Amino acid sequence: MSQSLFAPEPRLLGAEFSIGICAADHASNLKELLTIVETEPYPEGLVLNEVVIVASGLDIQVLEFVRAFTDSHEGFVLIEEPIRQGKAEAINRIIDSYTGQFLVLVNSDAHPERGAISKLLTTISNDRHVGMVSASPLVGDGAGVTGAVLQLMWGVHNECLLTLNEGDKNNHCCDELIIIRSEALRKLPKDTVNDGAFLAGAAYRAGYSIRFCGEARVRIDVPGRFCDLLAQRRRILYGHLQILRSMGKSPRTTESMLFNTPQLSFSILLRTIAKNPRLGLALPIAVIGEVFAIALAISDNLTATRKHVPWARVGSQA
Repeated sequence: MSQSLFAPEPRLLGAEFSIGICAADHASNLKELLTIVETEPYPEGLVLNEVVIVASGLDIQVLEFVRAFTDSHEGFVLIEEPIRQGKAEAINRIIDSYTGQFLVLVNSDAHPERGAISKLLTTISNDRHVGMVSASPLVGDGAGVTGAVLQLMWGVHNECLLTLNEGDKNNHCCDELIIIRSEALRKLPKDTVNDGAFLAGAAYRAGYSIRFCGEARVRIDVPGRFCDLLAQRRRILYGHLQILRSMGKSPRTTESMLFNTPQLSFSILLRTIAKNPRLGLALPIAVIGEVFAIALAISDNLTATRKHVPWARVGSQA
């Protein structure tokens, strides 16, 4: 990718940004998330313009809370969808509504640490070449096989994106907490499954750098059962194949790089296990599960053009 297209520049004083939140079903963390958004100490010179919440099929009690909150808080905008149309549709409605130079997108079940959003803002506003930045997902120390596999998978995920930061090789963002420059933003096709990966792929193809910010941490809800983890991986891998089909290049992940840079993939895996050797015990189960999920994802791509939209939600409460 050419570095000459954009020149690094100091942060723009008075730059405005918006935050978009996609909330569906129970949205049990939404109250906490709105408090974080409202009280976050944003960097000097960057101004929060508005917070756009798309409520899709929310439980009535949560919906009533959000209505009351947005009515009483200036700059908070509520868009209601009685029935879930899919996350891509919700994000497109945010894109149609927001204003500013940057858009932060955060899932309603995510738990950004204090200062995480500010770190993303600082990273993207300091360099015009950066089109999109994602935060570092954290999972708890879950018990049993599923917990160990999740720790390994997300550890490998974060190590991979940190590695790809070097040399400007990253074209992938996970979607728990991201920020994107307005000029790099485009609307999603309605059947998009992996919104973060699609947005990152489109921005990268347009000549922007995609960054991973390890200091911006966000806790995420994860499947509590191994069968739900396999279902989630099946959906994610389907989405990656979907992007490969539409863009001609898949998101760079440890799995996808096995085919063209296997040494890099194995080095990422070994570094992850070296940081937490007990995760090596989960490797055989993780590999078997991933092979099974890949097979199902390939089958889905061969037999359906619109699948996993809207996708079934799984989490630690399942």
